[in-house]
Amino acid sequence: MTTTETRALVDIPAALLPLIPLPPLDVLPDARARGAECVWGGEPLSIATAIDLGERETDGIHWFPRACRPCAHRAVLAARNDHPGRCEQCTDDPSLCETRQALHTLALELRP
Repeated sequence: MTTTETRALVDIPAALLPLIPLPPLDVLPDARARGAECVWGGEPLSIATAIDLGERETDGIHWFPRACRPCAHRAVLAARNDHPGRCEQCTDDPSLCETRQALHTLALELRP
């Protein structure tokens, strides 16, 4: 007998969404821009599998990117690893940076 593990969806805090880089809207197929497919990998998404990346606006166009868990995990890890180069607190003492800690915690929650 095979069981399917269900994992709770992760809500990404609004303050962290701008730190997660997305592909440019003008290169995305419509299905990725409207959240039917993973914005990075193109995998089909459902309500049960999609990680919401928030409403975005680019050149007056509103779009709704979503991601699969593995791609969201990789993107959050990249944001976490990129953050210290952009943060004065991380230069002084990364263990005191609340943003880096929040990205790290989010990456742990998103582990596939």
